[in-house]
Amino acid sequence: MTISEVRCPADGAQHVVESWHRREPPLPAVAVLGVGAVATALAAATHRRLAEGAALRTVADPEYLVVLGDEAALPWVDGARYLGWDGAALTLTTHRVLPSADVWRSSALAATKNGAGTGAKDGTKNGADDGADDGAENGEQIPDQPTLVIVLPEQVLITAGTITDADPAALAELFPR
Repeated sequence: MTISEVRCPADGAQHVVESWHRREPPLPAVAVLGVGAVATALAAATHRRLAEGAALRTVADPEYLVVLGDEAALPWVDGARYLGWDGAALTLTTHRVLPSADVWRSSALAATKNGAGTGAKDGTKNGADDGADDGAENGEQIPDQPTLVIVLPEQVLITAGTITDADPAALAELFPR
């Protein structure tokens, strides 16, 4: 199955055809993304996994929650998006994007440097250094890059916060039940 979409780059110069193809075998899951109500459910599931001793890291804002860790440690929630490393970007474990995730990552980072910013029409969210240069931890492959970029069919997300060890109190504050 292929999902295609035409997007206009931030500079509006040309249209880019994006296509998604089923990936076999899937990428190993190293992160899970929740948005809105799914982020709230993911925060609760993350709290349970932490209580069980799982080593997890998070980056969050009031709408989005990204949880990183070993595949076996990740919380599982209906409606969440499971992500794997495709080059230096996180993307769906079950699909491959063309052009490559690294191309979308570079374009998104360039767009934010050119003033696209938060909520830009090109589907990016403005980002900052996420501290992801601390290498592999618990089997994670965190590339030595200044930002964490997530390439999805409907948008490209760029983290705006530091990836930290998961903190149940901070998650409860951001995502009250």
